[in-house]
Amino acid sequence: MRLEDMELFVQVVETGSFTKTGQLTDMPKSTISRRIRGLEESLHSRLLERTTRKVVMTEVGEVFYHKCISILEQVAATQHEITQVQGESIGNLTLYAPDHILELCIDQVSEFCRQYPRLSMTFHNTCQPLTSMTDKRFDLLIDIGQQPDSSFIAQPIVDISFDFFAHPDYLSKCGQPFSLHELNKNHKLIAFELPSSAIVWQDKKVILPTQPKYVANSPYICRALTKDAQGIGCLPVAMVRKDIEQGHLVRLFEGQETFSQTIFAIYHSRRFVPQKVRLLIETIKEQLPQRITELESKIHN
Repeated sequence: MRLEDMELFVQVVETGSFTKTGQLTDMPKSTISRRIRGLEESLHSRLLERTTRKVVMTEVGEVFYHKCISILEQVAATQHEITQVQGESIGNLTLYAPDHILELCIDQVSEFCRQYPRLSMTFHNTCQPLTSMTDKRFDLLIDIGQQPDSSFIAQPIVDISFDFFAHPDYLSKCGQPFSLHELNKNHKLIAFELPSSAIVWQDKKVILPTQPKYVANSPYICRALTKDAQGIGCLPVAMVRKDIEQGHLVRLFEGQETFSQTIFAIYHSRRFVPQKVRLLIETIKEQLPQRITELESKIHN
């Protein structure tokens, strides 16, 4: 039984005529008759008595008519409610993002929430590969690094720079490298692992150790190990300004080996993207690049 056939039945009852219903719906009288007959067959009941002058409901037809009115009103109310939620920034928005990325755009997200007070948000920290997110419900995922082919939509937001840093005590003990080639021979490396399980520098042309001394999926851990003089860390430039100012870290190679990774906004489909998701993506795209540029520009080689 289809809603369209129920609507057609209601129109026939309210116009009292197959002919008038055909005029209103621009549908042949034979098609209307066939669909009403199919409705009756699905219910195993006769709904209408047809005469040459008018159409009259049977007793069962009258009961069914009132049921149809109730069902169609509920469907219309549900459709209006869902459309309203889809078109307005209300309800809940679930955001997955690594801590270090969320930290960079939390001001924009907070401002977004102030602008739309009827919207609540649920935050999840994630360092999981995108392939493991297929069975999770989320509205938006912020991720870093090259994204695998998948059913998700990945929209690039901004590039974030990475470079090599070390604690002065480590350099005093192990010597300061003057090229990436030296890292492969004489130094301990601290590597940041992307959610895709790739090491962040794997897209660089110079081959670095396949198995660094330390590997962590958190740049905070990488930074802590680097500040503890455990090795040379490959870190997001935007995260180390204070450490450089306080003398805890030194930037190597005079910034000549800086490279970047792309931050992506990831969501399920291009079709029927909720307005609240579109607005949040637009907010982050407008403001996060400026924030990263500001932090990176304050780093002195």
